[in-house]
Amino acid sequence: MKPWQSMVSIILAALCLVLGLAVISTGKTSQKLQTELQQQQSEINNGLLSQRGQQLGNSILQDMVSVSARNPRMYKLLGENGYNITFQQPAASATIPAKNNKVTP
Repeated sequence: MKPWQSMVSIILAALCLVLGLAVISTGKTSQKLQTELQQQQSEINNGLLSQRGQQLGNSILQDMVSVSARNPRMYKLLGENGYNITFQQPAASATIPAKNNKVTP
C-alpha cells in the first residue's frame, strides 16, 4: 500500500469514528427529548381527563335534578348530599346551589 493510500484510509477511519460518535450523541439527546415530551403529553392528557370528568359530572347532576322534579326519592337523595333544589317553575327547571357551584338544567 502506498503512503498516500494509507493516509486516506486513516483519515476515512477517523472520519467514521467522529461521525459514529456524533450519531450516538444525537440519539441520546433525541431519546432524552422524547422522554420529556411524553411526560408533558401525559400531564396534558391527565388535565383533559379531569376536565372531561367535571363536564360529565355536571351533566349527570343536571340530569339528576331533572329527574328529581318527578321523583321524590331522587329529590331526597340530592338533599341528603347537600344539594338544595328549588324549583322556579312547576317541574320545569331547577337550580342547585352546590358547594359554590350552581347547576341549572
